[in-house]
Amino acid sequence: MSRLLKKKPDSERKKKKEDSENTTDSEVSSDQTSISKSVTVASPLKLKQEKNLAEIKTSEPNFFQKAIDFLTEVKVELKKVTWPTRKQVTGTTIVVIIFVFVVAAFLGLFDFGLAKLVQVVLT
Repeated sequence: MSRLLKKKPDSERKKKKEDSENTTDSEVSSDQTSISKSVTVASPLKLKQEKNLAEIKTSEPNFFQKAIDFLTEVKVELKKVTWPTRKQVTGTTIVVIIFVFVVAAFLGLFDFGLAKLVQVVLT
C-alpha cells in the first residue's frame, strides 16, 4: 500500500535552506570534532536493546491499522475528485443510451443482411 507524501509547508523548507546556508565550514568542522571526541563504545547488552527497539518501531502495522490508513487515504483522494453536476450526468446518460440504440440497429441490420445472403446462397 502506498503512502501519501505530505508536502512540507514552504516556511519549513525556507527555514531548512536558511539554516544550511548560515552554517559555516568552521562550525561544521568544530561540530565534527566534538562528535568524534564524544564517541564511546557501547556495551553489547545496550546494542541488543537498541536493536530490539528499532525492530519494534519498524515492524509492520497490524491489519486494522492498515485498513484505517487505507480508508483515510481513500477519503483524501475522494475529496480531490471533481464530481459532475446532475445536468452533466443526465446529458451523458442520454447520449450513451442513444449510441447504444444506434449500434444495436446497425448490428441488427447487418445480421439480417448476412442471414438473407446465406439463405440465398444455400438455396
